[in-house]
Amino acid sequence: MADTKVSDLNSITVVDNNDVLYIVDTSSSASKKITYGNLLSGVNSNITTLTNDVNTYTTAVLEFSAVFEEANLDIGPLQADVLQLSTNVALISAELDSRPEGVTGSFVIETSTFEFIEGQLITVTS
Repeated sequence: MADTKVSDLNSITVVDNNDVLYIVDTSSSASKKITYGNLLSGVNSNITTLTNDVNTYTTAVLEFSAVFEEANLDIGPLQADVLQLSTNVALISAELDSRPEGVTGSFVIETSTFEFIEGQLITVTS
């Protein structure tokens, strides 16, 4: 396969965490490999952090809600925004759980953006 271009390789439609991806390490100007699981490990961590943050902020908003209700203030729109954000985080988490069947979208890890369509890495930009 040393004489085969990456663009000539067969596509994969279902990715396993142990599958290996080709990557160019721009900090050392070298070609390297990374497992799909390791590539998404930063994303998984960020989703967990985001979920925890949303839960913390939801609790804080509900606590402030009681104070605002006593002050007779309308915080309905704020509560709706927090609930929508919580729903969005749940949807992102659900999408993350289904990624091995075909990732679509882009992810930023440090200074690089990885864009996927149907489980295939399309572009990497720094």
